[in-house]
Amino acid sequence: MSNSLLMYAFVALVTSLTPGAGVLYTVSNAFRFGKSNAWRSPVGNALGVAFMSAVSATGLGAVIVANALAFTAMQAGGALVLVWLGWKNWKAPAVDLARIGQAGSLSAASRQLPVRRVIPSAAVLQVSNPMLIVFLLSLMPPFISRSAPYGPQAALLSAIFVLICLLVHLVYSYTACFAGRYLGGPRFSWWLNRISAVLFWLCAVGVLWHLARP
Repeated sequence: MSNSLLMYAFVALVTSLTPGAGVLYTVSNAFRFGKSNAWRSPVGNALGVAFMSAVSATGLGAVIVANALAFTAMQAGGALVLVWLGWKNWKAPAVDLARIGQAGSLSAASRQLPVRRVIPSAAVLQVSNPMLIVFLLSLMPPFISRSAPYGPQAALLSAIFVLICLLVHLVYSYTACFAGRYLGGPRFSWWLNRISAVLFWLCAVGVLWHLARP
């Protein structure tokens, strides 16, 4: 592949760690349903991400086959997306995950959601997020090589992203159950936003450096 799997996994990890709708949904359900059901939201999120990864990989494959210049442009665009995500995280306001999880940031109907519907609801949350497919289409190109078979590469990158998403959400969920007080206050979120922003920028520099080499 054009870049190491380690860098790709690092980018996927930073992305998954960044608090977003999926993370808030996971934390909220962990507070509401307890440790015996803390696995449900992470599994649902992973299923939704897996579906969107497959959709993204199919579209990316068509671009690679059709036009090498377009693929290079997508690689550069992916680096710029990383820069934008870093800026977005740096400017994002700090949030109190514990307060959001306990009070809920969802509608009244969602707060009454039966535990058996947590998995499909979490999956739908990811599938209905149009930015996810845009992000995946931007994330994969820098790590795909045109000189190697596309299918195995896309499958491996998708599997890595889904697995990291699942593991990160499991950590968030069980941390909310066992040590929710450590998520209290905005300080945790503030530091996470700043650190993830810097990491996104470093990854973008790495991708652009690779494209600039002869």
